[in-house]
Amino acid sequence: MMESFDNIFFIGGIHGVGKGTICKEIASKAELIHITASEVLKWREISSSDNKLVENISSTQEKLIFGLSNLIDKNKKYLLDGHFCLLNSLNVPCKIDEETFDILNPRVISIVLDDVEKITKRLENRDSKKYDIKVLNELQNMEIEYAKYLSKKYSVPYIEIMDNNYEQLLNITR
Repeated sequence: MMESFDNIFFIGGIHGVGKGTICKEIASKAELIHITASEVLKWREISSSDNKLVENISSTQEKLIFGLSNLIDKNKKYLLDGHFCLLNSLNVPCKIDEETFDILNPRVISIVLDDVEKITKRLENRDSKKYDIKVLNELQNMEIEYAKYLSKKYSVPYIEIMDNNYEQLLNITR
C-alpha cells in the first residue's frame, strides 16, 4: 500500500453544490493550495459524457492517488475538493473506496451542503439537461453519512458548510 499523505484538508459535496467557489475563497484566505479531484483526474477521461456518471469508481480513485502523489509537496498544505460518493454508470450512488481516504489521510473532513432542489436547478442550468432530484437527494444523504463515518474513523473534525459559512473550516486550516 502507498504511503499516506498528512497535509490534506478534504472538502466534499455533490456536483453543483458550490465546492469550487468555497474552496477558492478559503484558499485565498489561508495558506492552502486548492486542488480539485476532477482536475487531477481530467474528468473527461473517466466519465463517458457530461452526465457525471463514472464507469469504474475504483480505478478512478487509483488514478487520483497516483496523480496526487506526483503533485503533493509534503511541505505545503492542500485543500482537496472532491467527493465522498459518486454516481456509477447505472446512475446509482456509490461510496468512494475507503482505502482512498486511508491514503489521503485527511486532517479535516468537510462537506458542502445545499438544498437539493437548488442544486438540481443549478446543474440543469449549467449542463442543459435534466437531473433526478431523488437520486441527487440520495447521493447527498449518502455523502453526509459517509463523511461522518470517515471523520470518526480518522478522529478528525467533521465540518458541514451551508450558506457559504466556511469560517469553522477556515479557522482549523490556519
